[in-house]
Amino acid sequence: MQEEISAETFKGQTARHELFGKLWKVPNQKAVVCMIHGFGEHLGRYEHVAQFFNIKKISCYAVDLPGHGKSSGKRGVVRSLQDFILAVDFIYEKAVDENPDTPVFLYGHSMGGGIVLRYLLLTALPPKGALVTSPWLKLVKNPGALKIILGRMALTFALNPVQQTKLNPDDLSRDPEVGKAYLKDELVHGDASTRLFFGLNDNGVYLMDKTFDFKAPVLLAHGTADKITKYKASKTLASRHQDQIKFKSWKDLRHETHNELNKEEVLTYYVDWILSEIQ
Repeated sequence: MQEEISAETFKGQTARHELFGKLWKVPNQKAVVCMIHGFGEHLGRYEHVAQFFNIKKISCYAVDLPGHGKSSGKRGVVRSLQDFILAVDFIYEKAVDENPDTPVFLYGHSMGGGIVLRYLLLTALPPKGALVTSPWLKLVKNPGALKIILGRMALTFALNPVQQTKLNPDDLSRDPEVGKAYLKDELVHGDASTRLFFGLNDNGVYLMDKTFDFKAPVLLAHGTADKITKYKASKTLASRHQDQIKFKSWKDLRHETHNELNKEEVLTYYVDWILSEIQ
């Protein structure tokens, strides 16, 4: 196994937020991947993923989304989905500008997966491909009808209250150590503003409602035992876009396939797909 690559930290700026990012750069790189994390977490939870990719000569960029990790913004609070889109645009354009001769990919997990799919519809400079895992298209457990009505009313009056999501850490992985580390992580939070929830929920509805041109090949992967985001929604989306989306079903895996007991098998599959797209 090669020596671990030291991560280089950097800062960025969007119209509304200061962003914190990291770069794991390898010599003689074959590809570059921009990693977009899920709700309530941060880029530090993908350190092992970046190091695994590094072994295969893939450099990795990652950014803490607004209201997450070490980026600016009150925890879990955004004005709209656009806050996240601008952050993805920053990290992607940075990677493209700094690596003009290397294919650049996007990799989004959960909330980040839904954001990446939407970004593909908006960008004028598509990536070489996109890896999307357990995307937020539909949640397994949605808020009750009364909460939805009250939330929509709050937005009508320009209010943006924050609530706790109360995620069960056991739903992340079959590996109990993943849940324990999640609970101890001071940068992890469960705060979700009303605008954040509806922005992401409405994005899922939008993506599931029509057939789109995603402008790049997509590997969409989901565990069948996911209790956070709906496996069937991912399968349905992939079936509607078979010319662009390759669907990978992980039997009995939970929400974070990259943190599962067989994570080496999972990450190897993801790396092999990335490398196959540049051959």
